Amino acid sequence: MSRLFRARLVSAMVSAAPALFMLACGSAPLAGPASSPPEEAGAPAPEEDADAGIPCPPSGVSKGPWVVGVTGSAASIRFEACRAGVSGAVTLAPEAGGESRTLSSKESTSVITVTHTAPLNPKATPDFAGTWYNHEVSAASLLPSTCYRYGLAADKAATGRFCTARKSGEPLRFFAIGDTNPNLGDTTEQVLARAIPRGFDFTLHLGDIQYYDSTLETWASWSPRVAPMLRQGAFFPSIGNHEYEKPSEYEDYVRRYFGRTGLPGNDTAYRFESGGVHFFVLATEEAIGPGSTQSKWFEEESAKVTTLPGFRFSVVYFHRPFVSCGDEGDNPVARTFYEPLFVQNKVLLVLQGHLHAYERFELGSVTYVTSGGGGGRPGDPNKNLGRDYCASRKSAGAFHHGVLLEVEGPSLRGTVIDAAGGVRDTFERAVP
Repeated sequence: MSRLFRARLVSAMVSAAPALFMLACGSAPLAGPASSPPEEAGAPAPEEDADAGIPCPPSGVSKGPWVVGVTGSAASIRFEACRAGVSGAVTLAPEAGGESRTLSSKESTSVITVTHTAPLNPKATPDFAGTWYNHEVSAASLLPSTCYRYGLAADKAATGRFCTARKSGEPLRFFAIGDTNPNLGDTTEQVLARAIPRGFDFTLHLGDIQYYDSTLETWASWSPRVAPMLRQGAFFPSIGNHEYEKPSEYEDYVRRYFGRTGLPGNDTAYRFESGGVHFFVLATEEAIGPGSTQSKWFEEESAKVTTLPGFRFSVVYFHRPFVSCGDEGDNPVARTFYEPLFVQNKVLLVLQGHLHAYERFELGSVTYVTSGGGGGRPGDPNKNLGRDYCASRKSAGAFHHGVLLEVEGPSLRGTVIDAAGGVRDTFERAVP
């Protein structure tokens, strides 16, 4: 479909937007509450803010909080404000009990020059142009293997938790999800509602965090729908193709919210550690093949971490898959280069997104999991079954889901949880 035709089609559909869009996708029309950002009962109406010229709640907190850049002794707590002068004070205390302390944020400003809307979801709050105030609290001298709770002074309802990196050998639980599109129905929220009560320290996002392209959501409407995930633990995203849908989207939103964490690497390819497990994020929207800056970085760093005290094994995750039997491409060139490094440097698990479905492969010593079922319209995991490695695929399906991963003792276990709370696949493998 040409861009011009598509633009005219979207314009013509706006008045009957939600129903027409879902009928075109072969699904039932969106119900009003499911396609709208959740609203607190009795919450004060937003007021027009003189600083930014945008609707701003009485608290002044427009997004967040969330946590990035967690290590064994430090973390960064962030939130966005829609006017100047919002209190940056954050209280922090160990979850299990202990002394509370109050920390102050460092404030910076971002000037956004373009307003983005969701044409097929008029109830979605626009991403307004204007001046936005970024707050970051640098929490240092934290205890390892400790979960903390925090709260914003500006908004008593804005609370969350995070856990510092576990000591090597301690049990570790984390969550993986990809391709979240929470304004396309309510499946993202359903998946999160089933996974979060099981408990986990942090989330690995496999890319395509938010979809302007769906014409149903904005970052402003995305934020409240995924707030339970962001407040459950630290957020470690990989970057997908949908993080570059609008000019300056990556800089204006993705990097501003989740980048500049200080972790080894850069904003799109980086690493971190917990429990002796080292996590590597790769950027498949950038040059990734042999000879690229990224490949050289991974080759050096994946070898380096094997020499560090307490090293057990590594996990690698990224957006576009190296292996897949579905309706998205694979990357045999990248796989040919990286797989020997995976084997040599004890990468035991590779997580990938992009395909809106689930797949699991056992290829030699490496388990590959495709998990792109975080809320986008399900894809076809069987479109390219003729690829040679598809004979090694152990499980697949087109359903919304997330993956809970647990490292305990000599085992790594995975549990695939769908939007109804059902378990669609489990796997277990030995780890050092």
